[in-house]
Amino acid sequence: MLIFAHLGLTLALANIARKVYPRLSPSLAFVALGSLLPDIIDKPLGYLIFGDMGTGRIFAHTLLFVIVLATIAAALRSRELASLAGGVFAHLIEDSMWKMPAVLFWPLLGSFPVNPPQGVLSYIQMLLMGLQNPDILVPEILGFAYLLYLASQMRQTVVTMIKTHFMTGGGSD
Repeated sequence: MLIFAHLGLTLALANIARKVYPRLSPSLAFVALGSLLPDIIDKPLGYLIFGDMGTGRIFAHTLLFVIVLATIAAALRSRELASLAGGVFAHLIEDSMWKMPAVLFWPLLGSFPVNPPQGVLSYIQMLLMGLQNPDILVPEILGFAYLLYLASQMRQTVVTMIKTHFMTGGGSD
């Protein structure tokens, strides 16, 4: 998946969770960060370790990573870290990581698989070509549509915050 599916679908799921379980109340900012965090960590790290963009699902795409985040969140009783862990877990589901058990259950099943070398430009081309596949295109469109909806819902709140800031002279010392 690409950025709109990860962000939009994960935030939609978090908002549904907020409505179904009001006590859960995830931090949407941390859910959003968590929805992208595995790629933010693993894409550059895979490039540094293996020298190519094709091996971008390593440490942060594992259950171990989610378990460590969730354990720290529980120990600190941190809603933000729990939201981050939830976003990362959603990312793993959206990436269908169960199809890559060596990565998902690392280190239990051995080392990470190494993909054939692939440069940055060919990696970007592969991602864009993937949009021809409905399994990739449809979640991207749905995620983008939800992000537009969310932006429209938050518009009035943001406008009110900006007006309040300028009317009260906020931030000017």
